Amino acid sequence: MKNLIKRLAPYAVIEAARRFVYFGFSETCQACGAHLRFLKPQGYGHPVLEQLQVVGGMRRGADVCPVCHTNDRDRLVMHYLEREVLAKRSGVLRIAHIAPEKPITKFLLKQPDIDYHPGDFEPHRYYHLKNVEMCDLTDAPYEDGSIDLLICNHVMEHIPEDGRAMAEVRRVLRPGGRAILQTPLAMRLDETDEGDGSEDAPERIRRFGQSDHVRLYAQEDYPRRLAAAGLRVERWRAFDADAEAATLLRLNPLEELHVCWRDA
Repeated sequence: MKNLIKRLAPYAVIEAARRFVYFGFSETCQACGAHLRFLKPQGYGHPVLEQLQVVGGMRRGADVCPVCHTNDRDRLVMHYLEREVLAKRSGVLRIAHIAPEKPITKFLLKQPDIDYHPGDFEPHRYYHLKNVEMCDLTDAPYEDGSIDLLICNHVMEHIPEDGRAMAEVRRVLRPGGRAILQTPLAMRLDETDEGDGSEDAPERIRRFGQSDHVRLYAQEDYPRRLAAAGLRVERWRAFDADAEAATLLRLNPLEELHVCWRDA
């Protein structure tokens, strides 16, 4: 029934209903402006995520907006885009958005001069977008050097051939283009824990923190892999750039944004 409602009801109607149901004065969502009784927690709480201090995986309280479903990672990406991309651009931006998060999609579609291309390995999952293209990131459907900005969050940990996917990111970026590539990172892991494909769902949860993950990246190994694919990696820290704004947005102080450039 819930999925049927999502398919049939306009999203604006669903969002308006959520604003009514969750209305209150305890919190305000900095993304959609909704006044709320509370923010929802996020994260699975599996032991490995806490034991290895997995940024992007640990459970966080009072984080997710129940109206627009924006979480701290979405707000981090949107904050970076607003501050470092949109405010400094000139001309039309061609953006590829892989596994498009709804809040980021809505944010981008409100901007002028955006040529937006959402893609996913399972396009049918997206009720709010009708033009999601089939995209296998190891064989991306974009021409060489055709993308100004590629956004792809929490995808690499699902892909057995992650090096091939990273190389594809570099291939499709124009010279001087950039990609935002977030993934869960274990701060207490010295080496990436890599599966061999034989793991069942319970084993993947035990080792990687999610049943459909094929690895858990060590914090320092992930940027090394991106660099090996020919990308220049910038680790952007929102609290260093503007601590007041980062605090207001309830960003995770442990999460750095991995901005990957294809140099000119």
